[in-house]
Amino acid sequence: METSKVTHFNLEVDMKNAITFESDTLTTLFYTARKKKNHYELVSVESGAMLIRLGKWEYLVEAGEMFWLPFDSLISETVVPNSTISRICFSIRTRENLPHQGGYLHSTPLLCAALNKLQTKTISNEAQQRLLSVIQDEILDSTCHTSLSDKSSAITHYVAELGKSAAPSQVNLSADIMMLLKVREADKMRKSGGKMDVIAERLFEGNAQLMEQAFTILSE
Repeated sequence: METSKVTHFNLEVDMKNAITFESDTLTTLFYTARKKKNHYELVSVESGAMLIRLGKWEYLVEAGEMFWLPFDSLISETVVPNSTISRICFSIRTRENLPHQGGYLHSTPLLCAALNKLQTKTISNEAQQRLLSVIQDEILDSTCHTSLSDKSSAITHYVAELGKSAAPSQVNLSADIMMLLKVREADKMRKSGGKMDVIAERLFEGNAQLMEQAFTILSE
């Protein structure tokens, strides 16, 4: 089994090898459009947090949690600034019967230990291959769930409100999370040709200067 690094945070991975591993830290807000996965993927949040849109819900994945994304699943991702995300991608050519249901993966001590070991910069290719084989075996014996936490439910509700013409009502979310979601929505509107003054009025109470400052947290 060969392994290789993949371009970070790319939903469409060129799977030349059976299994690939990557781990990266983003200091800015990063999000993707909804696309279908062309591979299977285990996402592990080492620090910080991210949002994964699967179906009609946005699932909050926090530090220490793992999320499984099956082949052909329609998803989008949002990575919170200063988050470290690890990913293990599995080619659709694999002969193993990987889970076809997405969701939070019930981790095991062995799975966590193997993922931690993969973070070691001095690890050899041979050792990495053995660890990835162990991780694949653990995934085959694991189960996934899509139980919606209170935070995930509140985020999904808030995002729906942002998509309406009226200003969103306050929900039980931190100011930082609400600002990140506002910036994401504002950037989407901007890329769709929305006028800056209209965006500022709708999402930032008409404060164009605040909006411009908020845009600085976005990835280029």
